[in-house]
Amino acid sequence: MSLEGKALLFVVSGPSGVGKSTLCRHILQDIPEIRLSVSCTTRSPRSGETDGKEYRFIPEKEFREKIEEHAFAEWAEVYGRLYGTPWKELEQAPGVHTDILLDIDVQGARQVMQTLKKAVTIFILPPSLETLRTRLAGRGTDSAEEQSRRFQKSQDEMKNYSEYQYTIRNETLEQAIEELRAVIVAERVKTAHLEPAQVFR
Repeated sequence: MSLEGKALLFVVSGPSGVGKSTLCRHILQDIPEIRLSVSCTTRSPRSGETDGKEYRFIPEKEFREKIEEHAFAEWAEVYGRLYGTPWKELEQAPGVHTDILLDIDVQGARQVMQTLKKAVTIFILPPSLETLRTRLAGRGTDSAEEQSRRFQKSQDEMKNYSEYQYTIRNETLEQAIEELRAVIVAERVKTAHLEPAQVFR
């Protein structure tokens, strides 16, 4: 299956705690004609999250039924919870060419790279390992043991940066937003994405 229409798919990925979701929220506010692909998850909503906005929160039984139905473009188990992108989230209505922003973990991004060759992949790095450790601890939702496990996994995931087309180090929010915006703008004006009808209009 392939991405329908002429939309671009921007895959924003990286380890837990690097600020992927915050960057994506700002991009959605700043850039026209782009929407967020809403993933399904079996985890519980965090404070401030709304079903259908950040995620679709579903029971594990329903999630596994969707796996059997091949309903996901990608799915992965992350820290004991299931996450997946429904194929229907990547579909476009006739005549609609809105680009799609996909905020997913490293496992899911690797699957997308294999199934959707035209996806634009962007890896987000933390300013430093120490900053990442502080961010993970600052969430206040995990035990010290869980924080240590997440930190180790994050270091392992950072080794995959070279698989991506772009890498952004999130030194400051403003700088990272600007660099992500630059990637999107540059990809939108690539000659490879132009149809003859768009040139001679």
